[in-house]
Amino acid sequence: MSAALTPVPAALAAQAPHFDQFKFSDFPSFQAFIQATHKQWPQQVQQALRLMALHGIQDPVSQQSVAPAALVVSGSNYRETLEVDGCLARHRAVLLVLQQLVDAGLVPAAADLQIYCPEIVTQFSERLRQQFPQLVGSEYMPDPADPMRANIPHQDLCQLTFGPAVFDVVICNELFEHLYDLPAALAEIARVLRPGGYLVSTFPFAYGCYDTIVKARHRPGAAPGVAAEAELLTEAEFHGNPVAPEQGSLVYQIPAWDLLDQARAAGLNDPVINWIAAPSYGVVGNEIPAAMVLLAGKA
Repeated sequence: MSAALTPVPAALAAQAPHFDQFKFSDFPSFQAFIQATHKQWPQQVQQALRLMALHGIQDPVSQQSVAPAALVVSGSNYRETLEVDGCLARHRAVLLVLQQLVDAGLVPAAADLQIYCPEIVTQFSERLRQQFPQLVGSEYMPDPADPMRANIPHQDLCQLTFGPAVFDVVICNELFEHLYDLPAALAEIARVLRPGGYLVSTFPFAYGCYDTIVKARHRPGAAPGVAAEAELLTEAEFHGNPVAPEQGSLVYQIPAWDLLDQARAAGLNDPVINWIAAPSYGVVGNEIPAAMVLLAGKA
């Protein structure tokens, strides 16, 4: 499918004129988009930074203004370093997609929206709970003897304990790369979503590749996430883990465009990658001027 501009509601557009959103359901259409636009990306990133420095941003859910002085930038990877109250650029892209679902009437209103988010000790999860009070959160703590389990709910996304069809939305932030069985996790997400529900997700995305980059494989019977027990195909790579910051989480894969096929095979419908370049909402990347968000539905 070719890229199509997603219309922004008139009220939102009036408040946020610097907002571009495109949806891609296959790799070839994104390749064509890259060819047509990549030379402008550095200029678009710099323009976005200038706009935010001059005007600040708006909150994606409340639409409240955020002054430029409240924006905290801690590095040049703006997707990860442009922060306001614990929300990064990629978080704001997720909130924009979530709010679009609410505004379109595709999911219940904020007060009644049943969300599952497999994070609970982060600033983002606390922010999400303030605006969506029915949020259910968890963390991954595979050791049954882990003392943190006494106070923090544990869930394994590859083997959830929830019943079927209990959530309107599942939000996964930067998690897919750490899953020891990504297809199983996608099937579990499809199982716990209600008909008409949605998965909204960000992850380190190999957007220039069709095939997922596999860095490690889980050995049957091994402890998930333990580098010493995994089959390492490259040097072990770890990303941040809020409940184990001193060790991080093993990276099993960097998802690419075949993730859409995996989502379809798991029972999720019409998966698309949203390209969101929205300086008015503080959404910008570094090598690209956007954050990329997976959206997939449950029939």
